[in-house]
Amino acid sequence: MPSRGSSDTQTARHSGGYTWAVVLVVAATGLSWFGRQRIAPPDVVMMYLLGIMFVAARYGAGPSTFSAALSVLSFNYFFVPPLLAFAVYDSRHLLTFATMFGVGLTISALTSRIRRQEREARAREERTAALYALSRALGAASVAREVADLVARQAADLLGASVRVLLPDEEGKLVVVGSAGPVYFGAEEQRAATAVFENPGQPRRDETPTGAAFHTLRVGTNVLGVLAVLGKAARSGTVDRAFVDAFAQQAALALARLRLADDARAATLRAQTEAMRSSVLSAVSHDFRTPLAAITGAATTLRDEPDSVSRDQRSDLITAICEEAERLERLVENLLAMTRVASGALDVKRVWTSLDELLASVLSRVEPTLRARRVNLEMPDETFLVFVDPLLLAQVFVNLLDNAVKYTPAGTPIEIRAREHRDAIEIDVTDHGAGVPPDMLEKVFEKFVRGAPGGPPGAGLGLAICRGIVQAHGGALWAENQPGGGVRFRVALPIAINAPPLPSSAVHAEAHPSS
Repeated sequence: MPSRGSSDTQTARHSGGYTWAVVLVVAATGLSWFGRQRIAPPDVVMMYLLGIMFVAARYGAGPSTFSAALSVLSFNYFFVPPLLAFAVYDSRHLLTFATMFGVGLTISALTSRIRRQEREARAREERTAALYALSRALGAASVAREVADLVARQAADLLGASVRVLLPDEEGKLVVVGSAGPVYFGAEEQRAATAVFENPGQPRRDETPTGAAFHTLRVGTNVLGVLAVLGKAARSGTVDRAFVDAFAQQAALALARLRLADDARAATLRAQTEAMRSSVLSAVSHDFRTPLAAITGAATTLRDEPDSVSRDQRSDLITAICEEAERLERLVENLLAMTRVASGALDVKRVWTSLDELLASVLSRVEPTLRARRVNLEMPDETFLVFVDPLLLAQVFVNLLDNAVKYTPAGTPIEIRAREHRDAIEIDVTDHGAGVPPDMLEKVFEKFVRGAPGGPPGAGLGLAICRGIVQAHGGALWAENQPGGGVRFRVALPIAINAPPLPSSAVHAEAHPSS
């Protein structure tokens, strides 16, 4: 793949070779002429041969042939009788002339072969280095467009031509994704590239205004795209097709790797979706069945045996229906909230909200669930204003309190404590149960992860929803085991600036939901 600069250098080198041939022949002739009394004719021949060898080794075939011819003529004219005449009386000198000329041609041929082998070795080394650099660069590419841009730029630099990389779009139409170089890529080139892509077994189509050469990006029988080389290099045929095919093969392997990675991610996503679907169905079949069965049983009793049910039994049945309906409502809310969190469609409608009023409404809402359990609420004297979605944040504390009730012994208290720490407002919900195993402190926030087998019923979504809602507010939620037993869930919300003024209010240090 010689460039224009290398061609100019070779022309200048050959011109210098002819000059050196003349200089060396003149020098050998002058030295031999002035020393002809002491220098024998065979020594003169050796001096000419030395010059021929130098020119052949340094400048190649043309200058060395010229040097051999000029040496024969000079030796004949100055040193073969009759002197100073181009005539030969002794036929033995014809062998000398033939030897000089033959040695020059032989050395020239050997030197040319060595130079050609050297150039080929350097070219192979450059191509190997180029392919290695390309493979390293393509290994870091993560999308098909990045692969196409890398291939187009590096191919254009190495080939001295304009390059286009065409890949099929979502509809299967071949489009230019990567390009380098100024040569115009028009409708005829597009049609030729499409023909090569659709019929990879057919001969390449080069009959275009730009003389484009097309190379398929193929892995096995799967054609992934087309590499088009445009410009003078493509028209003159100086582009090494084998090298460009190797270049295209590297690009095809990178594209195939990305496609396999996409397929693997899609398969993983399908597997996760199927696992989630199975978990949801399991939750629906088990956790929904229990409250529905209780509601159905109580309602059927009230309907079928109204006269045999006492007033107290009727009250108990109605209370059970209400409690199980509320439990069913929380399960449905959690499933809907988890769907919004997982899909990224959680709509956070922020307003300025008083934290103590928010927690008071939460305690009122979960009062039936607490079953007269004591909740110690510790708030600072200064009322906190938080810029949050009150409905979503209330669901966080409802789930945390419901989780504390489920996994702690009856009658143990629950503490809620709020404080300002650095640049955040931290709200702790602490229970006095058995705590969480250290290796589960982070896993409990994953979807469908529940406590120990045989524990309270649930879908395993509450804590995952809590973390998703808190993160949607720009905050954080984590769990910590307490030294004396129990676990503390800490909600950290960023302090919002430019809060509206609000007068300070005294907040009770304790609250008893049942009172």
